[in-house]
Amino acid sequence: MTIDNREMNRRLIRLSESSTSRFWRLDYNDLSTPERVFLVIWELESEVNNGGFHQYFYNGSGALAPHVAGALKTIGAPATADIVQRALNAVVHTITSWSDDAHRQSGMNQLSSQTQQILEELDQEYYACPEDLTPLLYKYIADHRSEVHAPADF
Repeated sequence: MTIDNREMNRRLIRLSESSTSRFWRLDYNDLSTPERVFLVIWELESEVNNGGFHQYFYNGSGALAPHVAGALKTIGAPATADIVQRALNAVVHTITSWSDDAHRQSGMNQLSSQTQQILEELDQEYYACPEDLTPLLYKYIADHRSEVHAPADF
C-alpha cells in the first residue's frame, strides 16, 4: 500500500505526540541515533517553516542546530543540509555556545543587518528547496521503527 505525503505527515505527527516517543522526555544524548535524527529534523521543520532560521536558532530548538545538517544528510537531503549549514555558518561568529539559551538568544538579538539579510535569503532557499523532507524522514523512520519506539500502526 502506497501512502501519500499527507498520510506520511499525519503519521509523523502521531509519532511525535505518541506516549511511546522519547524525543522530548530524554536528554538528546540518551536518545538512539534515529530518535536524534527525527528530533532535530522535526524541530527544524517546525521552526523554520513557522518563522525562518532566526526563529529556529533563537528558540530552544536552536540548542541542537549544529546536529541538523548531519541528520539531513542521513535521510538523503544534501541540498537542505547545505542550506542549513550556510545558515549556521552565517551566525557561528555570534553563537559560540549553542546549548546556552540565554547566550544564543543574546547573540541572535545582536546580529548585523547583513547577517539578518543572509538568513532571510536562506529562508527563501529553504522554502524553495526541491527536497521533500516528509517522505525522506518517513522512510528513514519506517526503516528504524523499533529504534524510535514507533506505535504499532506507524
